[in-house]
Amino acid sequence: MTFVLGILGLIFLIVIHELGHMLTAKAVGVRVPEFGIGFGPAIFKKKLGKTVYSFRIILLGGFAKMAGMGDGEEGPGTYKSKSAWRRAAIILAGPMANVLAAVVIFTGIYMSGVPRATNEIAGVVPNSLASEANIQEGDRIVSVDGKEAANWEGFVQSVGQKEPGDRVELVVERGGEERKVSGELIADPENPGRALVGVRPVVVEDSYGPFEAVGQAVGRCVEITATLGAFVGDLVTGERSFVKNVSGPVGITSVASTSVSQGFFLPLLAIISLNLALFNLLPFLPLDGGHLFFIAAEKVIGRPVSEQTMGKFAAFGVALVLMLFVFATYADLSKILTGTPFIPE
Repeated sequence: MTFVLGILGLIFLIVIHELGHMLTAKAVGVRVPEFGIGFGPAIFKKKLGKTVYSFRIILLGGFAKMAGMGDGEEGPGTYKSKSAWRRAAIILAGPMANVLAAVVIFTGIYMSGVPRATNEIAGVVPNSLASEANIQEGDRIVSVDGKEAANWEGFVQSVGQKEPGDRVELVVERGGEERKVSGELIADPENPGRALVGVRPVVVEDSYGPFEAVGQAVGRCVEITATLGAFVGDLVTGERSFVKNVSGPVGITSVASTSVSQGFFLPLLAIISLNLALFNLLPFLPLDGGHLFFIAAEKVIGRPVSEQTMGKFAAFGVALVLMLFVFATYADLSKILTGTPFIPE
């Protein structure tokens, strides 16, 4: 069941993306003969108005077929007949729909309540620095080696820069009084290279009103987009391993289905939606970024780029995307065979 829900979540993001293209195309007067989810033979077709809606057997994408885009049709109501800014709006609407979907998902999450770890101690791990230093439930962590720990994330970051066996000095607050404690960090049993103090935080749930939730959601999307951009840059420069850090359809579906059972499906869906938007903005045909690139080129040179030239770039782009798909699938299968997690630590 979780696998099915994972698949449905990915299909939902594809539908949102293609709906952005279709609705914008219709809004500026471009005919859309067919709107399809998936590729290959159709297993369902239904005509509503002037558009045929289809559901196809291979659920690896989708399309909004527009008159005059790739079919040679010309005249009123076609994609080619519209001005450059209208065509750009149609193309950009797909990625922007995914960004909007991520904002909406995160807004719902922030309104319903987001768990937050505090600096107050909920429990102490036996045989750890915390237990040896007599840190108790209800204590609050104030600083690490003289550096203020304003929140739990700051505390974790400070400790994360150290290694098991390193000595550390903490200041904790108990009953309104501060006291210094020190000792050696222990190793995480699940990750021996990671240092731990040996405390568990009190977790509270923060909820936000609609407007504040939207602001939090937008900020979160900006933060994730910047992280994704830096991640792509690291892949290009070789600072990160492609095989270890990239997943294809198999890995994404596996992680999505796992996230359903573990309760973090919606945040993952929002992140994948942003990922889909960023990927589609890469300047290669047939991706949306490739179409935007040639619309910009048209404005620079003062005339449309020839179909022959675009065809050559499209062939290169398709080959590039297929190669990426093959390598990502290889990476997925390698992780399955070696038992490597799809999400690196």
